[in-house]
Amino acid sequence: MKKKYSISLALTAVMSFSVEAINVGEITSMMSADSSILAKEVSNTTDTARYVSLSVERISSPMAGGVVIPMESKSELLSTPASLIMPAEASENFRFIYKGPEDDKERYYRLSWTDEPVTEQDASKSAKLGQATTSAIISTILVVAPRKERFDFVSKDGKITNTGNSSFRVISYGPCRDTSRDIGKGCRERYYLMPGISTKIQYTDLTNKKTRIGIWHDGKYINVE
Repeated sequence: MKKKYSISLALTAVMSFSVEAINVGEITSMMSADSSILAKEVSNTTDTARYVSLSVERISSPMAGGVVIPMESKSELLSTPASLIMPAEASENFRFIYKGPEDDKERYYRLSWTDEPVTEQDASKSAKLGQATTSAIISTILVVAPRKERFDFVSKDGKITNTGNSSFRVISYGPCRDTSRDIGKGCRERYYLMPGISTKIQYTDLTNKKTRIGIWHDGKYINVE
């Protein structure tokens, strides 16, 4: 019997994700408005070869309530390779090529990575009977910025609102409002903000002059407060 573990993700933060076998890097990857190609490095962290395959679905939202929706064409988002065998302790770049509409809409895609032992791929059906093997399905998100991008935001009293049409990341760091949270490094907060969404800085002391709030967008840091 094959065991499967399916992992669903919400975009409340950006981080790296790895399992015992492969490391797929950041949960959220973002393709900028002026780029149509994105490379994502995947690593086999084990001492045995692994079979890695990839499937892509367009989704209505990267948040928990997002549902699968049809792509506007078969070539909207192409990926290569579709699958490969990764040697032990090796890395490989998977490339994504966007050929969709060049409009003012942000698009979201779920990338599902299936990781299996190579021996399972080579075994015959009869040999698999009664054999317990393990595979993992890991989901990550690709965000494609609008080709006609409008970046804008409003900031007031620690509340940041995305008033543009493309997502960005909000970062705050400084002394903690609640000193019991401070273990010597202060407080750091990171939020992913989709168009039309607001967030409030919760833990950083906004009254302290050492506090900094910024936005990461298109590889650039923008100081907010």
